[in-house]
Amino acid sequence: MFDWFETHWGEIGGGLQWALDNAMFQKLSALMSVIFAVGLFALGAQHHAAAVRKEVGPKQFPPGYFTLLTIQLVPMMITGFVLHDPFIIGTRVGTLAIVLLVYGMVTSKDATFASRRYQLWMTFWLSVAILGPMVWTESAHVRAFVADYQNWISWFAVAAMLVFVIHGQIGLAKELFAHFIEGHYSVKRLNLQIVKFFAFLFQSIHYWYFPTVAPKFLGLDPIFLQGFITAAPPHVMIGSIVGFVHGAEARLRRRRAAKAPA
Repeated sequence: MFDWFETHWGEIGGGLQWALDNAMFQKLSALMSVIFAVGLFALGAQHHAAAVRKEVGPKQFPPGYFTLLTIQLVPMMITGFVLHDPFIIGTRVGTLAIVLLVYGMVTSKDATFASRRYQLWMTFWLSVAILGPMVWTESAHVRAFVADYQNWISWFAVAAMLVFVIHGQIGLAKELFAHFIEGHYSVKRLNLQIVKFFAFLFQSIHYWYFPTVAPKFLGLDPIFLQGFITAAPPHVMIGSIVGFVHGAEARLRRRRAAKAPA
């Protein structure tokens, strides 16, 4: 194995340099973000379809997951606009739109959106989407405020991601562990987390080599830190693997029960 690496190290280094020169890690991260958003929408649509049929929908994410995800997306999106970084803007705006849509799908108990709560919720976010760019373009005071507090915005994005990993991801890890321990086969949510892991891993690789001009947090680029904080803790995947292994007996019981005559 080591001999192979020694023989091909020049090719590996050349490939890495080519990937960095062509921003391939950034592009792969953007692709993973798209796949994550599509998978998240599919889970939301599946839950909504079950609600329409008055059936029990698939288990979703732990309480507060979407709120924490939104909190960590918004400041990073603002940072992207300040830095004029199309990667940050595109991935965060697209993901935020899907997060808001799926949140509406999974929180509607009767599969309708006629309540005043949904109308106010939609009014607020449409106002942000439509009026926000207008205010940003026309108001020098708003742009100056964001520029003056750019440090705090970037640091808040990193802190929000840390809270998201500690609270939201640990809760998700527990749910997926219990899901597999009970003998379930579905790996849709786990697949979603694997895609998100690679999205942030590729992001952190790119911004490690090409840090932005954003104010540093503990001497490191905040965009890199956000990706690294999310990609580094492997508790979701490890918990799922352990749960799947220990759930073998429960899966066997489920198969026997399914084959048993009624």
